[in-house]
Amino acid sequence: MEKQSVVLQFPKTLVDKVDEYKEKKGFGTRTQTIFHLIQVALDQSDNRDS
Repeated sequence: MEKQSVVLQFPKTLVDKVDEYKEKKGFGTRTQTIFHLIQVALDQSDNRDS
């Protein structure tokens, strides 16, 4: 399995909000939290297309 790394830069205010959400929802890492939020946004966008 090929692995690939991605480095993303976010504004500090956004990182702070992600960290707050991470603590509130109990995620282990910031990366898990970001991928969860991306999935939620994709699910919501799919629902709008229906």
